[in-house]
Amino acid sequence: MSLSRRRFICIAAVSALGAHRTIAADTMGARWQGIALGAHADLRLVGLPSREAERLLGAARGEIERLERIFSLYRDDSALTRLNATGVLEQPGPDLLELCSLVSAIHAASGGMFDPSIQPLWTAYADAKGAPDRKALDSARAAVGWTRVEISADRIRLAPGAALTFNGIAQGFITDRVVGLLKSQGLEAGLVSVGEISAVGVSPTGEDWAVGLADHEDGLADSTIHLRDRAVATSSPRGTLFGPGPEGHILNPATGRAAAPAWRRVSVIHRSAALADGLSTAAVLQTESELRAMARRFAGVAVHAVDQQGQRLVV
Repeated sequence: MSLSRRRFICIAAVSALGAHRTIAADTMGARWQGIALGAHADLRLVGLPSREAERLLGAARGEIERLERIFSLYRDDSALTRLNATGVLEQPGPDLLELCSLVSAIHAASGGMFDPSIQPLWTAYADAKGAPDRKALDSARAAVGWTRVEISADRIRLAPGAALTFNGIAQGFITDRVVGLLKSQGLEAGLVSVGEISAVGVSPTGEDWAVGLADHEDGLADSTIHLRDRAVATSSPRGTLFGPGPEGHILNPATGRAAAPAWRRVSVIHRSAALADGLSTAAVLQTESELRAMARRFAGVAVHAVDQQGQRLVV
């Protein structure tokens, strides 16, 4: 089975209940479609008796909903929305604090290229359809700086005019949480994708899961990797554009500009989808030597990158 990176949630699962016996004729699995993380979601459980699949499906949906109420920029009731609106969030909770800790580690390892405080820049580009004027860009850049975010167990406080986005890491974080929940509920093998892909156990053939890599979320895969108990996250500078212009959605926090087109895409593999997600976002802003140095900071990281000339780099 091969799964290309797509902007939907898909779980193809075999639970402990069904892993070692012939699947009965009434095994239909379960499916749910809706909105999650601001995008269309298609959540499918296959290879399981319907009752078991519905139970796991409900558990996964509940966990995604819980984490959306923390990290989503698209919900008025999320913790992140409240933080951005008021500049302070009291009692941020363990999930948000854990994510912030990981952000700090990636920020340091990437020389500041991974920086969720770029939200003012992102807003300036979006409002101007990819072409903000110098005044708007300078104003937005003045509010950027992860090291200026005050983080403690009691509160998170932003500098005046600052705002955060966790869109470069939250999908991986939620993928990890959903995987952990489903494994605790009996998931023995499967592919779990909440924007990023995590492979649990082995595929139904007994081999590692085959995952296709592409430049765009719905693009055709041009290479395949094989995963077992690891995750992959892919970033492409031009995977999403601001309006009709040429500017991609991954912004350099140092310059305020879109990522230089050195890399067509970067895929990072690690047991943590959250770490892979954050590192892949930073990597498209780096040179080859910077990318290699960043990858060495974290044990177990592998990188598959493609430059603008189509040359492939494997680290």
